[in-house]
Amino acid sequence: MDRVLLETFKAVVDEGGALKAATVLGCAQSNVTTRLQQLEQRLGVSLFNREGKRLRLSDAGERYLPYAARILALIDEAAANARSEVVVARPLRVGTMESTAAMHLPHALAAFRQAFPALELQLEVEAEPALSQMLLQHRLDLAVTARVNERAGLAYEAGFDEPLVVVAQEDPAELLAQAPVYAPTLIAFREGCPYRTMAQRWLESRRIACARVLSFSTYGAVLGCAAAGMGIAVVPRRLVENQAQAYQLKACRPRDLAPATSYFVFREDWRPGTEPQALMQELRRSARRPLAPL
Repeated sequence: MDRVLLETFKAVVDEGGALKAATVLGCAQSNVTTRLQQLEQRLGVSLFNREGKRLRLSDAGERYLPYAARILALIDEAAANARSEVVVARPLRVGTMESTAAMHLPHALAAFRQAFPALELQLEVEAEPALSQMLLQHRLDLAVTARVNERAGLAYEAGFDEPLVVVAQEDPAELLAQAPVYAPTLIAFREGCPYRTMAQRWLESRRIACARVLSFSTYGAVLGCAAAGMGIAVVPRRLVENQAQAYQLKACRPRDLAPATSYFVFREDWRPGTEPQALMQELRRSARRPLAPL
């Protein structure tokens, strides 16, 4: 299979369209379009569904993408082996949710860097749906995320439990006790956040209807709005253990609010080697650190 055609196909997927792919590849958009057509002709299937100027992967394209990525990786590995007789080490590509990056990565990476100082580590911070998609597209090797729905083609290994708390400007236990008269505003991370889904399911189990849900893209905004009296938020306890006083938040941990389990997620055709296993172990150690009182 022609490497140029495979690189063009993967660039269109990674960049989200032919125009951006052309910029990355350093060619005209018409060249990208022609190469895609050539690849589809050779395969005898349409890799994209064309909706006007938009390109969306077809079912055949979804199935073909992992193979294209693997073929390109093998070509690079073979070339490196032929040139130097030593396989060039690939970087470890890791993705996490924002909360995990804030709570555990600093502690885990400090120890991990001492053990593997030469390893190149590439980090992505995204919501759970985006991390799963990046894994399936071979753009990540490993992701750390609370699981909401299992995705075909991905393996899930339980990592550690994350206790959750309810925070608000006033005592959240007193606010929740007023339901159903009190219909809280839920302040949460943007759509796709597992903690948001868990919070909504927990409130539903209590038959508490939310007046509305306010979405934000950072946990600083979530905590700040909760401190301003705009509603309640359900967040990992460790995220607020050192910030509750700064934000002047009050917190409670209801007995029926189960902890969130964080998972190590990777493709079924990829198994963690020595370095990924070491990083996973350091993240587990970070999660076992004693919790500060709220």
